[in-house]
Amino acid sequence: MSSSSSRRNVVTLLAAFLGWLFDGFEMGMFPLIGQPALKDLLGSTTSPAVVSQWFGVIIATFLVGAASGGVLFGWLGDKMGRVRAMGLSIFTYAIFTGLCGFATEAWQITALRFIASLGMGGEWSLGVALVNEVWSAKSRAVTAGLIGAAANVGYLVVALLSMVLVSFITKAEHALSVIGLSQTTVHYLTDHSAWRLLMISGALPALLNFTILFFVPESEKWKAEHARGATAHWARWDLLGVFYGSLAALGITLAW
Repeated sequence: MSSSSSRRNVVTLLAAFLGWLFDGFEMGMFPLIGQPALKDLLGSTTSPAVVSQWFGVIIATFLVGAASGGVLFGWLGDKMGRVRAMGLSIFTYAIFTGLCGFATEAWQITALRFIASLGMGGEWSLGVALVNEVWSAKSRAVTAGLIGAAANVGYLVVALLSMVLVSFITKAEHALSVIGLSQTTVHYLTDHSAWRLLMISGALPALLNFTILFFVPESEKWKAEHARGATAHWARWDLLGVFYGSLAALGITLAW
């Protein structure tokens, strides 16, 4: 293998690994801060049963979105290329995760998490597809395993963060005050377990990975198949079926 091919393989695997690591981090972060966020948004007088119900709805819509995003971005990957579609998926979950930090109602968190989950589901399917097309067949089991393990690394980061959350909030309050933010803004970002600050900051690493993708070459296998028109694997009815299935699942969740 030439040095350029080796470098391409490593950069591709790194991008896919980091993309799924940040996926895992953001999936694990909501269970950590979801309850404080909902108590903040719904009001301190809201019963724990209502808070738990909203929490369950948000988790359910997230799972529907992640499954749908795998199909949606898989289709985009066939149309526009693996790298560009994966970049779009990472950008989607980064931006909409960050926007959760500005939510003023519980339903806004639900909607934003749903859109973010589309990107998270898409990143997984595209990352595996891209790595499998770039790396040799004998390496695919190992590389797919590494990508899958990346999410667990993200969960581990969340677990470590939970252990030092109080210290983190204290240091964050000091840092935000030092850079000149008003006390009102500092409290807005750090009250209720700093859920707003964590949601906003959770988008930043993913955007870093989005930048890394500029150095990832497109899959030569996809280019060859696209040139001969062999990448259109999705029929319109396939996509409509997924769309209506997602609507049905969301309708059941909201009715519940």
